[in-house]
Amino acid sequence: MASWAARGATILAGGVSLAALTITPALAQNASTEQPILDEIIVTGLRASLEQAVDIKRDAPQVMDVITASDVGKLPDVNVAEALQRVTGVQITRVFGEGQSVSVRGLQQVRVEVDGRTLLGWSARLSPPENDQLGRSSGLDSVPSSLFGKLAVYKTPLASQAEGGLGGTVNLTTPKPLSFKEPTFSFQTQGVYSQVTDKVEPAFTGFGTTKFAEGRIGVMLAGEYQKRTSTTQAFERNNFLNRTYTGANAGVNQTPVLLQYENFVVDRSRTGVNGAIQFEATPELTLTADALYSKLVTGRHQDFFSFRLPTSTNPVTNRVTENNMVVAGNANGTVTTAGQIRNEPTESYLYGLNAKYEDDGLQVEADGYYSRGTIDQTIQIITLQATAAVPGAFDFRGAAVPSLTLGGPFNPTNYASYNPATNGVRSNRLLGVLDEWTSKLDVSYEMDSGLTLSAGVRYTDLGARSNAYRSQVTPTRAELEPYLRLIDAKDFLPDIPGSFPRSFLSTAPTVDYVFKRAQAAQPNPNPNDRSTLLPNSQRDYDFSEKALAGYLMVSGEGEIVDVPFRANAGLRVARTRLSMDTFLNVGTTSTLVNDKNSYTNVLPSANIAFNVTDDFLVRVGGSQTMQRASIADLAPSTFFNATNLSVTGGNAQLKPPVSTQGDISFEYYRGKSSLVSGAVFYKDVDDFIASFVTTGVDTNLDPQGRELVFSRPENLASAKIKGFEVGIQQFMDFLPAPFDGLGVIANYTYSDSEDNAGFPLVAVSKNSYNLIGLYEKGDFSARLAYNYRDEAVFEFSEGRPSFIGARSQLDAQLGYQLTREISVSFQAQNLLPKKSATSEYSNFDETALNSYALSERRFSLGLRAKF
Repeated sequence: MASWAARGATILAGGVSLAALTITPALAQNASTEQPILDEIIVTGLRASLEQAVDIKRDAPQVMDVITASDVGKLPDVNVAEALQRVTGVQITRVFGEGQSVSVRGLQQVRVEVDGRTLLGWSARLSPPENDQLGRSSGLDSVPSSLFGKLAVYKTPLASQAEGGLGGTVNLTTPKPLSFKEPTFSFQTQGVYSQVTDKVEPAFTGFGTTKFAEGRIGVMLAGEYQKRTSTTQAFERNNFLNRTYTGANAGVNQTPVLLQYENFVVDRSRTGVNGAIQFEATPELTLTADALYSKLVTGRHQDFFSFRLPTSTNPVTNRVTENNMVVAGNANGTVTTAGQIRNEPTESYLYGLNAKYEDDGLQVEADGYYSRGTIDQTIQIITLQATAAVPGAFDFRGAAVPSLTLGGPFNPTNYASYNPATNGVRSNRLLGVLDEWTSKLDVSYEMDSGLTLSAGVRYTDLGARSNAYRSQVTPTRAELEPYLRLIDAKDFLPDIPGSFPRSFLSTAPTVDYVFKRAQAAQPNPNPNDRSTLLPNSQRDYDFSEKALAGYLMVSGEGEIVDVPFRANAGLRVARTRLSMDTFLNVGTTSTLVNDKNSYTNVLPSANIAFNVTDDFLVRVGGSQTMQRASIADLAPSTFFNATNLSVTGGNAQLKPPVSTQGDISFEYYRGKSSLVSGAVFYKDVDDFIASFVTTGVDTNLDPQGRELVFSRPENLASAKIKGFEVGIQQFMDFLPAPFDGLGVIANYTYSDSEDNAGFPLVAVSKNSYNLIGLYEKGDFSARLAYNYRDEAVFEFSEGRPSFIGARSQLDAQLGYQLTREISVSFQAQNLLPKKSATSEYSNFDETALNSYALSERRFSLGLRAKF
C-alpha cells in the first residue's frame, strides 16, 4: 500500500495548486505546459552554458535540472551518460568503460527521450545473457553526444508528459535551425588514446545550419563518427550458493560456483547523423521534419580461464568460512578455457513530423514519429575442457580477485591436458527488430482569467521480434589444432594483481571455421528462414503492445499573500494492452504459447512554485509515476547458456511498478550562473521488479543433468525511497584577477531505500556526490570532475542480496581558444581506473566476490573550427 506521507504530498500539492489557481483574483501570464525550449543558441563558453541552464531551471514548471552545450555540438562530456552523472541525484551504469544508463534519485527505471520521442535500440552488456538487454529505449552509449544541445532531467512529471519513467524522464534535445540567428558551421577532429590497448583512434564531428526565404525556412545537418578500441580485464560470472557439508562443522554454507578470469578487447565504432528542416508557414504555424540515425558496431574478442566447483555434497575441503561464506579451500573442479569473437551491429532510426500553431492564447501541437531499432548479433566460440577434474586451491581474501593454484598433472598450456568440450564449436546468431509508431495531439488555451487549460491524447503501437539461431558440434582434437592459441602471461589481466593462471591454452575462432563447421553439423531444415543455423526457438518471441493515454491539466500563476506563484495540476490516464508469442520447449517439441496482459494506470500530478523573493524559489510537487517492464523482462522465452550453465528468461505477467511520490525543493539564485539548491523527496513504489535467482536441474535444457542457475524477473516487493539532495554552482567573481575565473559545482544525494523484506532496493546507492572544479578566463578553460557512488544491490540469489561495490571516477578537460574560429581541447577520462572498477559481491560481504571489471584510462586531443 502506498504510504500516506507520499499520498499526502500529492494531495497537498494538488490541493494547493488547484485552490490557488481557482481563488486568486488576478492571474498573470500563463505558465507554459510545454517543456522549456531554447529560443536561441548562445555560444560563449562554460559560464554561458551554466547561465543558460540556470535560466531554464528557474523558469521550469516542475523540478528539473539541465545541462546545455557550451557551443554547438559541445556538451561537457563526449558521452551522454557521463555528462548526466554531473546532475544532482543522477547515477550511471558503465559498460566497457563508457556510461550507458542512468538512475534518478535511486531508481534506474528512467524514460529516455529524444525531443520528447522514443529512440529504440539495443545496449551491450558485459555479463550474460548473451542476448543483450532489451529495454524501451536505446542505451545512452549508442548515440553521440555532439548531436544534442541540451540534456534535461525531469524529476517530477507534468500530466502532459508521456508516462513511463518511474524515477524520472531524461530528454535529449537536438538543435533546430530556426533557433539560430545566423548561418553556423563547425567541425572537430580528435585523436583518442586508450592506455592499455595502446591505440590512437579518430573521432570526427560536423554541424551546419542556415536559413532561407527571409528566415522562414531553416535546414540543419549534424554528424559524428567515433572509433575506439578498449580493454576490460575481469573476474566474471561467479555466485555464492548454498552447498551442504557433512562431518565436522556440518551445515549449509554459501560456496563459490565459478572462478572465471576473462580479458575483453572491444572494438566500437559509433556513427550518428541528425537533420532537420523547419518551415515557418505563417507567423503562427511552424512545421518541422527531422530524422536521427545512429549505428553502433561493437566487436569483441575475449579469452577466459574458468574453474567450476562441484555441486555435490562436501564440494570444498579444508574450507575457510567467514559469515557462513566459504572464502578459501580446496576443490576438484572442471577447467574450461575458450576464445570467443562476438559482433553486434545495432542501428537506431527516428523520423518525426511536427506542426505547432500558436495564436491569441491558443496553442495546438501535433506530433508523429516512427522509431526503429535493429540488431544482428553473431557469436563464434571454441571451448576446451580439461580431460579430468583438476585439484585447485582458492582464496578470496586479500586481493582484488581470488587466487587460484592448480595441482595434479594438469598443465594449462599443454593441449594434452584438454579435450574439445562437448558441443565446443558453437555459432550463434540473434536477429532482432523494434518498431514504434506514435502520434499525439496537445491543445492548450489561455482564458481571459489567465488560467490555461490543456488536454491531449497519445497513441503508441510498439512491436518487438527476436529470432535466435544456434548450431554446435563436438569437434575432433586434430581439427582444433590450427585454432589453438597460447595466452602470454604478460598480456592476461596485466593490471589485476594476484596469483591465478595467466598463461594457458585458449582458442582463436574464425567465422570461416566455426560457422561452417557448426552449420554443417546442425543445418536449418527451413531453407527460407532468416539464417542457415539451427533455430533456437526457446529464445524467440514476438511482442506487441498498444498504449492509449490522455490527460487534462490546468496551469497558471498569480499571488498568495503577496507571494507570486506558478502552478499546474492534472491527471493522466494510460491504458496498456500487450501480447507475447513464445515457444515452450519440452525435449525436442516446441509449442507456440501466447501470453496476454493489460492494465490501466491513473496518474495524478501537481506542481507549485513560490517566488518567496526575487532570488529564492520553493517548489512543492506530488505525483504518481509508472514504468512498464522492459521487453526483455516481459518475454517468457528461455535462454540456456551451456558454457556458464545459466538460464534466463522473462515474465509476461509482470505488473508495471507505480511510484507515489512527494517533493519539496529550494532554489536560491545568487547571480546569472550561480545557484544553491536543495530538495527532499519520498517515493513509495508498489510491485517493484527484480531478478530472482534460484538453482535446479532441467534435463529438457541440459540432458547432462547438471545444476543450473535460473534467473527470472518478478514483482518481488513494495519499496520506499526517501532522501535529500543539495547542490551549489558558483563562479568566484568576487575574487581578484586571475582567480575570478574559478568556479565550483558540487552536489550530494542521499537515497535511503528499503523493500518490504528489509533489503535495499536494486540499483540504489545510498550516497553519491559530484565535485567539479572549473576555471574560465579569457581564452583558457579547464575542468576537473570527480564522481562517487557507494554500493548498491543488483540482484537477489536464493533470497540474499548481491551488491555492486562503491566506485568513483576522475576526469579532466582543458581548452584554449586559439582564434575566434579555432580552438584546441584535451580530455583525460578515468584517471583512477582502480577506483572506477566495478565489483559485485554476495550478501553484504566484499570478500565474497562475484565479479570484478577494470577499465582503462583514455586521453583525447582535439582541434575545432566554427564559422
